[in-house]
Amino acid sequence: MTGLALLLLGLTLLISNYQTEHEARIFTGVTVAGVDVSGLSEAEAAVRLATAAQQAAASQLVTLVDPITQQEWQFTPTELGLQLDTAATAANAYAIGRTGDSAQRLRQQFDSWYYGLSAPPVVMLDESQLLTAIDQIAADVGRMPLNASIELGDSGVDFIASQVGRVLDKADTHARLLPLLSQVQQPIRLELLVHESLPQVRDASASAAKLQNMLSGPASVYLQTPLEGVDLQTLEVSTETLRQWLRVQLVEDETGQSTYDIFFDEVALRSWLEGIAPQIEREPENARFYFDDPTQQLVLVEPHVNGRQLNIEATLARFNEQVQTPNRAIPLVVDEIVPVVNSNATAADLGITSLVSERTTWFYGSTAERKHNIARAASNFYGIVIAPGEQFSFNKYLGDISEEDGYKPALIIYGGQTIEGLGGGVCQVSTTLYQAAFWGGYDLGARLPHAYRVGYYDDGEGPGMDATVFSPIVDFTFTNNTENYLLIENYYNEVYESLTFKIYSTDIGRRVEKSRPVFENVQPALADRWEYDPTLPYGQLEQVEWAAEGARVIIERTVYNFADEVRDQDILVSDYIPWGNVYRYGPGVELNNLPRNWWDLLEENHGEVNLFNQP
Repeated sequence: MTGLALLLLGLTLLISNYQTEHEARIFTGVTVAGVDVSGLSEAEAAVRLATAAQQAAASQLVTLVDPITQQEWQFTPTELGLQLDTAATAANAYAIGRTGDSAQRLRQQFDSWYYGLSAPPVVMLDESQLLTAIDQIAADVGRMPLNASIELGDSGVDFIASQVGRVLDKADTHARLLPLLSQVQQPIRLELLVHESLPQVRDASASAAKLQNMLSGPASVYLQTPLEGVDLQTLEVSTETLRQWLRVQLVEDETGQSTYDIFFDEVALRSWLEGIAPQIEREPENARFYFDDPTQQLVLVEPHVNGRQLNIEATLARFNEQVQTPNRAIPLVVDEIVPVVNSNATAADLGITSLVSERTTWFYGSTAERKHNIARAASNFYGIVIAPGEQFSFNKYLGDISEEDGYKPALIIYGGQTIEGLGGGVCQVSTTLYQAAFWGGYDLGARLPHAYRVGYYDDGEGPGMDATVFSPIVDFTFTNNTENYLLIENYYNEVYESLTFKIYSTDIGRRVEKSRPVFENVQPALADRWEYDPTLPYGQLEQVEWAAEGARVIIERTVYNFADEVRDQDILVSDYIPWGNVYRYGPGVELNNLPRNWWDLLEENHGEVNLFNQP
């Protein structure tokens, strides 16, 4: 009983101290829409929420699109009158753990501390500001209809083309936009409803109207669903070009009356369309999946993208029909190509039924930038499906290495030395996938080792099992030499600082053996090199390259089939040059007066230390 009493007393003191610590402060674990407001006063929480809302507004754009002209208007939710009531929201957060009876308050405080609780945001909408924005768009969209008029001039038919009137349906825009604003958490794209009104007089006469429309100005062709920033833009056919294509022929009907048949030269138009067809053609993109081990089924990660090709015959017919109308923006007729590996494909369809190869590499001690690049590059390869007989290209899926694509500067091996460049760490991804393909028994194609041995890649599989890439010059490839599709998965583990690649397919009984590495022409590491860098902070010392022996490393891979017969034998040769430690030092560092433990300091701080900031 005494122990129980002491336990209850201790628990009471603990709860009392916890509540005292949070007096006038939001309890631990409370968030608002992902923003942590733990331990803040209501005023402080309101300031943090206001800052977060302002940052989020920049990425939560509302885009309104004219479906005919493709003109866009972009607003932030704030510009449309949507505002976060930071004070009320902060009050909601502060109320958690302070409402209800004593038991309910204690339960809320515990749940917040243990599980984390989210307070509901309070938003306000200024409808007058929303209506003002809609009125602004209506003014941009609206235009009056104009009748066509024809005059005979010295050079032929002079005319004023008809114009279709356009009016924005403001009520529809308001009705469809309002519920979206109430739940905006990501960018919104909304097509406007625009009513068109035809002019009263569209043609002066049958022949003149046809001629007028055919030469009323340039025509244009466009893709109905273009990929932004990738596809060709609207192509214009000038009036002069149309005039050159124009043909006029006198024809007689069954009554003996003669009329003019006005048409475009089909040969010329077909030749023009054949010239733009290659810009439209797209190879289909496979769907991406992951293999669910418990169910033995594929789970869709990313849907397939149909390929396409220009249907010249159908486009010819549409061009000849539509160019005689006021609407001279002519959609290209495109036939879709559905890939075999589409979103509806199953594990049985593709022969993806089990794990056939798995390998892991580690990146202990890597900089934050290198880790970021590893994760960024690896994401490009998750869920890829490779067809039987298909050659996989690493660079094809890697894409561009640029800041716009999310890569950060980090150390890379280039020109036989370690320098800072975009994408440092990408070779961790190619090396890991190379090892998985190696042990899967697939035909290895292009593969280039690094200039010198790198500790990240020697761990685990040992030397001679790395693959460097430098898009688009240096690639890593392998061929799926089976009759089944294979699926690539990868897993980035920040806690264990590791990257794992898995290859799923049908287990066909292959077995792979790897010989111990044979070292030839071993050369000692080079002497240490010290480089003064005036751009480093005062007192800074860092190691940018690590010593490694040079050698030719030879590995033999033997692949056995299901009958344990040798199917393939590969001799893999990796030539590594010797390298030495390279150190850079900034102003204030005296090489003749380094502290005795300078090497230990570098080791403890992963190769970077400021000598003047040490105890």
